Amino acid sequence: MSATPDALPVEGAYEASDAHLKQQISLFGLIALAVSVQVGSGWLLATLAAASIAGPASILTWVLGAVFFGIIGVTWMELGAMLPRSGAGVRYPRLTHGAFLSWFNGWGYLIAALALPVIEVQAVLTYIGGNWPELGFLEERAGITVLSWPRGILVGFVLLFVFFLLNSFGAKLLSESNKYVTIWKIVIPLVTAGLMFTAFSSANFTIGGGFAPLGTGAAFGALASGGIVFAYSGLRQILDFGGEVVNPQRNIPIAIVVGGLIIPLVIYILLQISFLGAIDWASAGVEPGDWTGLIGSGWASAPLLNAVVAAGFTWFSIVLLSDAALSPAATGWVWLGIGTRTVYSMSVNKELPTVFQRINRHGTPILALAACTGLGLLFFFPAPSWYLFVGMVSIALTLSYVMGGPVLAVLRRTAPDFPRPVKLKGAVFWALAGYVASLMLIYFAGWVPLINLFTLVFFALPLYGAYTSVSEGWSRPGPSWLLSAAFTAAWVVTAVGGGWLATLDQEQREGGWGFPVYFTAIVLVVALFMAGLYAVSTEVGRRHIRGGAWLVTTILALLLLAYLGQFGPVDSPVLPNPVDLVLMVLVSVGSFFWSVRAGGPTEELGEILAAQAERDRARAMG
Repeated sequence: MSATPDALPVEGAYEASDAHLKQQISLFGLIALAVSVQVGSGWLLATLAAASIAGPASILTWVLGAVFFGIIGVTWMELGAMLPRSGAGVRYPRLTHGAFLSWFNGWGYLIAALALPVIEVQAVLTYIGGNWPELGFLEERAGITVLSWPRGILVGFVLLFVFFLLNSFGAKLLSESNKYVTIWKIVIPLVTAGLMFTAFSSANFTIGGGFAPLGTGAAFGALASGGIVFAYSGLRQILDFGGEVVNPQRNIPIAIVVGGLIIPLVIYILLQISFLGAIDWASAGVEPGDWTGLIGSGWASAPLLNAVVAAGFTWFSIVLLSDAALSPAATGWVWLGIGTRTVYSMSVNKELPTVFQRINRHGTPILALAACTGLGLLFFFPAPSWYLFVGMVSIALTLSYVMGGPVLAVLRRTAPDFPRPVKLKGAVFWALAGYVASLMLIYFAGWVPLINLFTLVFFALPLYGAYTSVSEGWSRPGPSWLLSAAFTAAWVVTAVGGGWLATLDQEQREGGWGFPVYFTAIVLVVALFMAGLYAVSTEVGRRHIRGGAWLVTTILALLLLAYLGQFGPVDSPVLPNPVDLVLMVLVSVGSFFWSVRAGGPTEELGEILAAQAERDRARAMG
């Protein structure tokens, strides 16, 4: 629909959709949701994961993570207060760049939202199964501890169904009950850190080659693969409940700062320092100073539990095991709710059928919830291990943060007079800084998590071509379906031929294509599909494709740099430090200005501006 300045959006239109939701989440409830999302499996496993990658320098990694997310969060504070909407991160790009970018971004974020409840279930079963191996929840494959089939994975199915039942009763139950869980989730980590400090050994901070035994670059590499990005994942997710927050203009920015940054930073810094000091190398079965050996040690399944027991506090193990079940489970519960609102928002964007906007009597998009639960079951199979999954999921989350900068900059141009409770000074600077920071976090994850995630993300292309573009009348059905089918077949052949997809040991399978052939195939398959869809599209369809082509190109450039740079699989990188970092910054800056130029006014933004104009007229008339 095309909105006019004198028209209010009709029922079911973009701006009217949130009217069916209930504003029930208070400031404390919103902060609690942010903390609950972040203090889940991350606090139980990320300390060891980060230490195995960066050694004692993992302490700096947590500070770096807070700095990066602080820069990124500035942008989202203005957007969240300006346009509080449920599933906001998925809906914003539609307002500025159109349907193609919106779908591509939404698909990437949906992958993370579907995977997050599963990764939290993996954490629960990893801790419990590691302590009681007789339960048979875990098994070893290729030297990696993973969930067993059928027992471990079937128990995971049951836990995911419990999350479904809890979410079906609405955001108020989720928010109110989560408040008390969050208090527990703050107290127990702090007590755990205190107990580990009693066994503190300062020698652990220099053993094995000094404070940064694996190099300063490892501190950056640990941001994604060590679980730090994953642990800070609640900052932007605050916005996904925007349509259900009381006084969102005030409460969203406060929750981002307090719940999204300050509380997690304090908790994780204390845990990391105390864990490093409490490592008992003999108990872990690792040579002193062998930091990389920790990931395959006897401590890997339950690092904090083992550290506390080694410190002499065996009695606390019951409390810690209880929290090992409660904390990740509560986080998984919240994330399933976030995934539900993502599907709901993609439906509002007309990227999924309108049936996913159906609300039950508790105010929950129930069919969206059912779809997320069902699809989530599939994520138990590719990488049934927290340590293998966390890097890929971290990138998927960070990909959605990328959108904040371009959306903010474009809205400053297309909606300059729209009320902004939080209005940044130097908005373009903060938008650019947040954009560069987001892409750098993705780059630090390294080649293997990147190629695994983007293999899934690029499936957004045929889905867009076969469904959204056709249903909106932007391209002819026959050619669009044929293009989408051809892309899917070629993409599967390329992904399998490359030999990097879903490898447990994170190494290329024997017989995989050489990188020049593999990357050339990726670029050709993507480019031919984009060009083909552009050729068979109407002018409106082409405008939508132009609005998102910059992100596709940026991802391809990022993949190339990731393979050739210091975090790639090559022993002697073609692009060593700092050459790769300089190139990444240059690519990011160029991509940002392309993204801003590609954006502009949209019909959905017109609906919002029309509704605001009507409210302003009503207030002026008294």
